[in-house]
Amino acid sequence: KRTKLSRLGHIEQNMSSDEDLEAGAADEVPQPGMSKSLALRMQKKLLGMTVKSKSTVKAFIDDNTGELLDHLHTLAARQLQDKKLANKLIKDLIKIVVKVGLLYRKNQLNQEELALGERFRSKLRMTVLTLISYHDVAFTFDQAFLANLFGECKDMLQKMIARHLTDKSKGRVENVFGFYGSGEVMTKLYTEEEYKDLLEKMNKCLNKITEDKIL
Repeated sequence: KRTKLSRLGHIEQNMSSDEDLEAGAADEVPQPGMSKSLALRMQKKLLGMTVKSKSTVKAFIDDNTGELLDHLHTLAARQLQDKKLANKLIKDLIKIVVKVGLLYRKNQLNQEELALGERFRSKLRMTVLTLISYHDVAFTFDQAFLANLFGECKDMLQKMIARHLTDKSKGRVENVFGFYGSGEVMTKLYTEEEYKDLLEKMNKCLNKITEDKIL
């Protein structure tokens, strides 16, 4: 009988390979409605290593979050003009969400890390509310303030996962926050006409996240 792994650090080493995680979907580029499907496949792959019955697993990523991932992919694809890079960003984001969820599920965080997690959640909520307010109130967008919020979120998350996840995972955090926390990216999203429809869709998803008290 297989011995149950007791530490997520061992699990992290086993699931750090992109080939293992994506199981033949390495070249797949998310299309509208496909981000959640991709996320769920990755989630099942990871959780399959740590739980006995998949029927006991609750999704970390719901319909609204899946829709937001689609919009984030669209934003990256437009700005980078490279679908493969945009695809990597979304895969990195999904892996971060699922692996952090596993840290909580497996009770791997100590008290200091749990406190960091609460601070991260609070700061991320503040960031989301700031994004919503920039959409709702004209001429309030502040690039420097927003970039600072994203930077603080990134630093807290890196400290929280420092003992548990691999350098590859830490690099994914840098990649995701480096792009979506970029002042240039956010400035285009909030000020250029070509992004107006996308911003509306993203704002709707962000509002639902706050209404549902996910953050």
